[in-house]
Amino acid sequence: MLEKSYFLLSLLQAGLAQEWEANTPREVVAQEGSCAQIPCRYSYPSHLANLPPVGIWFNNEDQRTLPTVFHSKDHSRELARFRHRTQLSGDLKDGDCSLIINNITQEDAGSYYFRVEFVNVNSYSYRPATQLHVSDFKDKPTIFPEEIIAGKRVNLSCTFNTTCNGTAPVLTWDTPTAIPGSVSNTVTQHGVTLIYTSVLSLIPSPRHQGKTLTCRVSYPTVSSEQIFVLTVQYSPWNLTITFLRVVEDSLINSTDRNSKMIICSVESFPASNLTWSHLHVIMNRTSSNNELWLKLPYATYRKTGDYQCVAENEHGAVEGSITITVDRHAFGEWKAGLFGAGIALSVGLSAFFIFRCMRTARNTGRDHSAQTKHVGRDSPEEQLDKSRKDNKGQEIKSKLNSYVEEDLYENCKCDQGPVYGNV
Repeated sequence: MLEKSYFLLSLLQAGLAQEWEANTPREVVAQEGSCAQIPCRYSYPSHLANLPPVGIWFNNEDQRTLPTVFHSKDHSRELARFRHRTQLSGDLKDGDCSLIINNITQEDAGSYYFRVEFVNVNSYSYRPATQLHVSDFKDKPTIFPEEIIAGKRVNLSCTFNTTCNGTAPVLTWDTPTAIPGSVSNTVTQHGVTLIYTSVLSLIPSPRHQGKTLTCRVSYPTVSSEQIFVLTVQYSPWNLTITFLRVVEDSLINSTDRNSKMIICSVESFPASNLTWSHLHVIMNRTSSNNELWLKLPYATYRKTGDYQCVAENEHGAVEGSITITVDRHAFGEWKAGLFGAGIALSVGLSAFFIFRCMRTARNTGRDHSAQTKHVGRDSPEEQLDKSRKDNKGQEIKSKLNSYVEEDLYENCKCDQGPVYGNV
């Protein structure tokens, strides 16, 4: 009977011993200056359920020193360096024994374990201990990009996540004074993760292009930041036309015949499609480029008038123009010079024709003189025969000359001298 009773008592003690259980991680890593949390769930025998538990966390596995990190009933027992920095994240009656340590330092690294006490009744230390590692603070907030269009309100979100619900991090925005905006902060929880969010609301403009915004997360002794560069999309603006110098009056008065180069440039993002046109005819074009050159030919009346430069992208368009004119005085001098050159050419050609005619006349006179001298030495019959032959040869020669010279000297008519018949 005695043995049976001892056996039942052993089973009961074993059953009770199995109810002293805890679930804690072997290792936890925290960043210096932030908040560290050691998760802990525990259980104890049910017959103690109506008694108030006292939770204690120790910093050393050596039970001879028992350096107290946290004491739920008497905070004066806590080590001075932990006092006001430690707390439990839940309720001991609900089985939550998780420890929170704020403003972590390198000295906080080490072993931690939990002990529960029921005053004057029972107590239990849960093993194995959890090893806490402390690293440098490296976490940064995250800025989620949004499409930023000039003139349209945009909300930029900056978030920071943590699993420790001790000292809360603080999110702030640093913005240039030229970028006014409003800020709102919220905290949400997904599982064991706490999400801190700060939203900056602003209306960007083209002049904000390239400006930097900074979201900063801060704990009492440490902080980090994330930089965001504004990329503002906007329609083309500030269109300028340059002709060796900036053309302020949109007018070019050309007085020479040399070709010129002009350039059309705009500011836009994304880059614009540019087109040069004259009298509704496209002269030059480019895509995704905020500059476009145009070569102007020497000035003539046909090249004068307005030259339009049009720039457009998906957000809008802008147009500029430049007027090409010709100095009438300079252009009149040019026409007078051309007219004088034409007269000089006509005079030269006329002189050439006259010279040609006179030479032809002299040649005809020589032939006539030779014929006269020869007639005086021959008999009348011989002279008549030779005269007929000479007249026939002269007729053939005249026809040949007329064929050759008719096209070149059609306006030239010279006297060919008397025609001799029978003597």
